[in-house]
Amino acid sequence: MKPLLTEESHAFISKLFLLLSIPTYVVTRYVIVAPFGRHVQDSKKYRWWFGPQLDAKLSWFIFESPNLIWSWYCYCYLRDSELMSSGSDAAIISFDNNQLKISSNTMLLALFTLHYINRAIIYPLRMNSNSHRVPLLVTSSAMVVTILNGYIQSFHLVRVHKLTPLTLPPSSWINLQSWLGILVFVVGMTINITADGVLRNLRRQRNSDGGNNQKTYYIPQHPLFTYISCPNFFGEILEWFGFAIASQFSLPAMAFFIYTSSNLVPRAIAHHEWYKQKFEDYPLERKWAVIPFVV
Repeated sequence: MKPLLTEESHAFISKLFLLLSIPTYVVTRYVIVAPFGRHVQDSKKYRWWFGPQLDAKLSWFIFESPNLIWSWYCYCYLRDSELMSSGSDAAIISFDNNQLKISSNTMLLALFTLHYINRAIIYPLRMNSNSHRVPLLVTSSAMVVTILNGYIQSFHLVRVHKLTPLTLPPSSWINLQSWLGILVFVVGMTINITADGVLRNLRRQRNSDGGNNQKTYYIPQHPLFTYISCPNFFGEILEWFGFAIASQFSLPAMAFFIYTSSNLVPRAIAHHEWYKQKFEDYPLERKWAVIPFVV
């Protein structure tokens, strides 16, 4: 049996992760909505399948942390200095012919790590203390996904393929593509964090106006929610599309973009249908679940 940390094993697991998108979409779209968050009450009859329920903050930390662990481990112990450099020497940033050069591999690993610092640490800390508990099986299955994804993204960037260094000013079409991808990633992350903040603060704001039930839901009112019900999911899909662009459409990055879409699109559709059933006055112009004018 080949060891895990080889290029051959990495390529195999990347393809396997890509194929995992198919059952993920089918099951979450047509079989069952994962019973956490607002859908937990709709899934009581399935609760025995999912085992004991964990505190939401703890659950999020547990299942998002493998991404951070892999990025740390790969960078500290497995990195190829040449792949992570901006030029002929080992420097991450260098100057050559009046151009600033930045290692694309290091930049993308930093963006990946930044995203999961938010998802594994900051986001759980900012969650409402009485958020719905998360079934153990949901936590465990999500953790399997992050173990696989953290490995394929981090190992690819530190050990497998050296991307063309970023330059300022851009010196080629590939360079422009990479900068565009980074811009799309940053825009997506901004949308994701902003929309998450709107949803998190909505009940607190309404509670300060006289409400007492922390589990009461309200219609989000924010420009990001004008046409879609789940801009937080849209932002995260956009992030990983930008990451794929910046990585020059590498297999691991494309696999994660497709997997993210296969997971979040069905959940967004379920959210959208839930909103329309719960609120008679749900905005008519909010016709789409997650991607404006598409779905």
